[in-house]
Amino acid sequence: MKTVVIASGKGGTGKTTLTALLAHRAALEGTVVVADADVEAANLPIALRAESTSCEEFAGGATAVVDPALCVACCMCARACRFDAILWPDETSFAQTYRVDPLVCEGCGLCAELCPSDAITMVPSIAGRACVGTAATGPIAFGELQPAQDLSGKLVTAVRERGDALADEHEADWILVDGPPGIGCPVIASVSGADVLVAVTEPSLSGEHDLRRLSELARQFSLLVKVVLNKADLSERGADAIRHLCKQEQIELIATIPFDPAMAAISVQLADGDDSAATLPLGSEAAEAVDIIWREIASALAPTGDPAGENDQDIAILY
Repeated sequence: MKTVVIASGKGGTGKTTLTALLAHRAALEGTVVVADADVEAANLPIALRAESTSCEEFAGGATAVVDPALCVACCMCARACRFDAILWPDETSFAQTYRVDPLVCEGCGLCAELCPSDAITMVPSIAGRACVGTAATGPIAFGELQPAQDLSGKLVTAVRERGDALADEHEADWILVDGPPGIGCPVIASVSGADVLVAVTEPSLSGEHDLRRLSELARQFSLLVKVVLNKADLSERGADAIRHLCKQEQIELIATIPFDPAMAAISVQLADGDDSAATLPLGSEAAEAVDIIWREIASALAPTGDPAGENDQDIAILY
């Protein structure tokens, strides 16, 4: 079983669309489990028409709660809160006690320690859910982070654990992980134990900058990196900068994909069960690139002597 993480240093590069198409491509050759580790905006279940079969609540930090029956309005909590999370009721409220804004509270517990009437308690919150289900390509694991929660790295780990368990249960050949953007804790949690990182970028200054950061992160974890340049024809200058960066960082650019609205349409067709869309290419240069990308990934992960690696010379990289 091999784990492939598709990530990007920034959002909007087309990472989720590419992950969905690669999942369909991989499913033609074996059993694939997908995991959406972008828990702050899990769109892969939408792209793959996933249906959850079970979800477990994911515990977050504690939030302060004021008991109005005990509050004496001494103001000690409001003065001490450095996050301005404790508020006096507005003019529409009849209460004469303080209240806590749960979206602002950081759960430090100082207010509860200082309250002379023990009117404040720390109540555990639910940060999100970790789910498993079935998708158009097979088993899927994904997470849903609640608004204003900051434990996304831990939730990503929970999603990865469920993805691994599904892979063991179904004896999967591959796990495809749709990683979150950036280089923070959620990304680190998503790439843990991966066999290859597919970095999806775009021909822009921010795309170049964030690809460099993602490459540096991968180097720290000794990860094999393959780069895909999406929407390459939108900026020739930007595309050249990405190529130069790949040479500079000694990472392989395996394919460039032109901007093609058909990519999203093909993903929808596949998710809807249109078998005719499963045989790539479809007369679309962008769709043909998906086949090339998958063959590159499969060849890179093939054991020594495996026939999957014998046709490397036949793979045309779309430059």
